[in-house]
Amino acid sequence: MVVKHIKELILALLYLLLLTPLIGRAQAEHDPFHGYVNVRYRYEFQHNFNFKHYGKNPLKGERSDGFLLQRVQAGGRWAFAPNIHVALGVQDARVFESNYDSDLFYSKRFDHKHNAYEDQFELYETYLEVSDETAELWTFKGGRQTILYGDCRIFGSGSWGNSGGYQWDAIKLSLKHRKHFIDFIWGGVVIHEPEQFSLRHRHKEYGAGFYSHLQVSEYVELEPFYLLKYDLHERYTAISGTAVDDLICHNAGFRAAGDFSPLFFDLNLVHQWGDYGRQRLDAWGAHLLLGTKFDHYRWNPILSIEYSFASGDSDPDDGRMETYQGVFGARDKMYRRMHFMDLSNLHDLQFNLELVPLKNVQIYFGAHRFWLDEKKDGWSKNFSTYRDLSGSSGRHLGDEVDFMLQWNLDAVVFDSKVRFVLMAGYCHFWPGEFLKNVADGSQADWVFTQIECKYVF
Repeated sequence: MVVKHIKELILALLYLLLLTPLIGRAQAEHDPFHGYVNVRYRYEFQHNFNFKHYGKNPLKGERSDGFLLQRVQAGGRWAFAPNIHVALGVQDARVFESNYDSDLFYSKRFDHKHNAYEDQFELYETYLEVSDETAELWTFKGGRQTILYGDCRIFGSGSWGNSGGYQWDAIKLSLKHRKHFIDFIWGGVVIHEPEQFSLRHRHKEYGAGFYSHLQVSEYVELEPFYLLKYDLHERYTAISGTAVDDLICHNAGFRAAGDFSPLFFDLNLVHQWGDYGRQRLDAWGAHLLLGTKFDHYRWNPILSIEYSFASGDSDPDDGRMETYQGVFGARDKMYRRMHFMDLSNLHDLQFNLELVPLKNVQIYFGAHRFWLDEKKDGWSKNFSTYRDLSGSSGRHLGDEVDFMLQWNLDAVVFDSKVRFVLMAGYCHFWPGEFLKNVADGSQADWVFTQIECKYVF
């Protein structure tokens, strides 16, 4: 069956290539319109884990899974005036041959399936955008949109996930002054329910607040923010209790980044407070990256070290929730592609090596050591399943190594507006003391290959 889908992929790409020059000529005289078509296929093989569970004998699902992911995005943007734009887009995400049953994506908290693999025929990048005449002072944008800033740890798209991690139905007012800006945001995160159009059900969570950018100097930028993350559907409860209530999560912090070539750094710090159901919320999250570039050496090596921290809950019975909840940040690049970790009850020590052996080829090597912040709290892959309330299972979650290859094939056919990107990777995970006690001692592997075609006209 996989061979069949690979044939379908090849045919789809051939059709797209044949249509490329025709569409390009048709749009050449219509400057007010700009369109895009993105087609992505990825094959993944997971060994000794699945989307929510770990080991040779997972609580749900199979121990190994091989499947093909397909995602098509298409749309356009019309300029009705220099300062008025309307965008309309669609996305179709599907999975083939997966052993992981779609029903297992059901979330009691959201009362819907929230499917990472598929969401068929959904709105994508559909909005109205209005600005001042020069678009240099203010911009208003309302509708289905992607919101991301900085290194994507506070706001990110989560675009590695097939259905997309964070798509917003939101309004955003941006005030600008030279390189400085402040964005005021209110909206809800879309639930990826494959069998239901997104405008017919509730949102996952909601956010309101501001994110700002200050260009302190030529080399340093500072990004203060405040965001209220909330859900008023009364579905949040303590591990030890049954009383449910709302989520009211205040997030205040900043990101600071600098590039003093060859040295560079990136720092995030977030404090959370509010209510998690009937518990008082008080948590912290942080990330620090330090790196250096070797531009004058062969293959332009970049070496960096990172440390990520997210607080955990020290006592599930004390009426306080100290587990960091994240904001609206992506995790795909941060805590590696196996998706074993999220920034919650976590310490992550990470080493990175990036190489450019050829002009359009990038190679990445990474190594991680993961451990829990609090032994009585759970593992973010599945808090309810992988938890030891006694705290006797240890802290060490495990170690991971990653290899990634990306090859950008610019302008290989017909038109410079067509871009192909090939990717492949392998990751290996060694479980630590905690996983050996609450799951099993099996090592896990993940392999993927991906091809993506992007066409802008």
